[in-house]
Amino acid sequence: MDLSFLTVQVLSALRQAAFLFLISSGLTLIFGVLNILNFAHGALYMLGAYFVYALTLHLTGPAGFLVAILAAPLGVALIATAIETGLLRRIYKQEEIYQLLLTYALVLIIDDLAKIVFGPEFKSIPKPEMLSGSVTLLGGTVPVYTLLVVVLAPAVALLLWYLLYRTKTGKVVRATSSDREMADALGINMSALFTLVFAFGAVLAGLGGALAGPARTVFPGVGTEVIIESFVVVVIGGLGNLWGALIGSILIGALETIGIIVFPEFEMSLIYLLMVAVLVVRPWGLFGRPLKVKALSEKNLAMEAQEISPVHFSAHPLARWAPLLLLLLVPLFAGRFYQYLLTQIFIASLMAIAFNLLLGTTGLLSFGQAAFFGVGAYTVGLLLTKGGFTTLPALLLAPVVAGVAAGVIGFFCVRLSGVHFAMLTLAFGQLIFTVAFKWYGLTGGDNGIQGIPVRPIPLGPLGVLDLGSTQAMFYFVLAVVGLSVELLRRFRSSPFGATLKAIRENGQRASFLGVNIKLYQWTAFVVAGAFTGLAGGLFAMMEKSISPEIIHWSKSAEPVFMTIIGGIYTFAGPAVGAVVYVILNSYLVAWTEKWALVLGLVLLTLVLLLPGGVVGFVNEKARQSLGKLGCIRKWSFSKSATS
Repeated sequence: MDLSFLTVQVLSALRQAAFLFLISSGLTLIFGVLNILNFAHGALYMLGAYFVYALTLHLTGPAGFLVAILAAPLGVALIATAIETGLLRRIYKQEEIYQLLLTYALVLIIDDLAKIVFGPEFKSIPKPEMLSGSVTLLGGTVPVYTLLVVVLAPAVALLLWYLLYRTKTGKVVRATSSDREMADALGINMSALFTLVFAFGAVLAGLGGALAGPARTVFPGVGTEVIIESFVVVVIGGLGNLWGALIGSILIGALETIGIIVFPEFEMSLIYLLMVAVLVVRPWGLFGRPLKVKALSEKNLAMEAQEISPVHFSAHPLARWAPLLLLLLVPLFAGRFYQYLLTQIFIASLMAIAFNLLLGTTGLLSFGQAAFFGVGAYTVGLLLTKGGFTTLPALLLAPVVAGVAAGVIGFFCVRLSGVHFAMLTLAFGQLIFTVAFKWYGLTGGDNGIQGIPVRPIPLGPLGVLDLGSTQAMFYFVLAVVGLSVELLRRFRSSPFGATLKAIRENGQRASFLGVNIKLYQWTAFVVAGAFTGLAGGLFAMMEKSISPEIIHWSKSAEPVFMTIIGGIYTFAGPAVGAVVYVILNSYLVAWTEKWALVLGLVLLTLVLLLPGGVVGFVNEKARQSLGKLGCIRKWSFSKSATS
């Protein structure tokens, strides 16, 4: 390896690190003060790039380019200020999951608005002539713009250091990051501080997008690609730590550059392997500090009333089985499309209810459930296409393999809590995604597995069940999902499930009572993973094809949406949310090209107006009505006695 080649690669790594540092420094600053993992940060990065594109259409020459680079982050800051004051400020007292959902809804909205304003095409941002050429450095040819970015990023880091450590406002920001309660007690205007920090973080994201735009193409959704890498950076460096963001950016930039050269087939996996290693060994990151995890009893408990609501869907067997009996009649009057749509809903409901065993029952937010969904789907696909298995044995092995995978991953994940748990599940999920995406010999790579043969299932004297028909698949999936949901309901309502709820409400108190918290959490993780894998196996049979996209982290976001739409602390809530989400997704795609915008607005409305979800809202109204009639006290006593 000669010196010129090494020079080019080092500078390429530093350029990538510079872009990552600019966006991740803003992300970690916002988390440190506001305690929010802002999914919309990537969208703000995208807006910075688009603003530079729009300004350079009218501003020419080096001076015009400089004005565009400086003006774009300010425009992003104005939008961020409106987001914080108009939206985020309304839900600070709610649980963190709602803040995550709100920022993700903003991603959908901003991406679609960018597509409307700027078009869906890839945009190239021209650089001034003086920045378009190359120079020779240590024998290597290096673009001038790369040198500019490499020099500018450290300058920004020094400016941030000065602002945080040498100014009064910076000291206030650091004090708030260390102890929010103390800062509030000292009389600091927290609302103004939150707005300032969120806007400043947006400036850094916008500056990163503004500088990255001329070096890369700009398109709607580019922020989604960047935000995951930024999460990796802040997790490795330490959530809320500026120097951690700098070191993490350099590590990831170097790892990506080395990976492309040395391990091109596994380049995507390397950063997630590093993320997993850091979280397992030092959960709070290289330069971070352990986060204070609040018990549920210290948070907003208004929505926990969902769980003890008079509208208890499992109170009577008839109430449970009546919907199933009605669904059996659907094929008699519904066409193939509606049968197929309902089959999708059944599978999504199973995935969402299994996921909520973690979130609603155990209090663990997983961003890696798509991995187990994909493991189950690929298990069925590989066994049917390459293993020579018949349909039923292949499907039965799907939850087994997914459960084993969940057991291994869960062993490491349950050692952590809060956001660190969520990030580790995300890392494992993305690691499995990259394996499926790159392992062409086994998984088919990005082509996936096509033409999965779903063979008839023998039923003894009753003949065979030919799953080639939509109607037969409908009944088969309904039967499997119905049985699975009943098993999950029994598991949740068992003494084991009651212990999981106790851990969710106050893990420390449960530990004092002798409960092996990690064992209970691990068991819940395995059960949720197994049933999610079963849902993935059913999906593979229904679609007869699978691709790595079903394992991507965005797929893991779907059960989160469904659960929140329906109601976290209800058993039926995730199923209701699945109905709403699948129908919205199906009809919006057919109805309008701007389906992401509409879906984002719906999610935003639900977070702001129905934080308890659809079922939670119905339950709360029922409680209020019964309370006015004087029935609620008697009911609550009898309910608690039988719980």
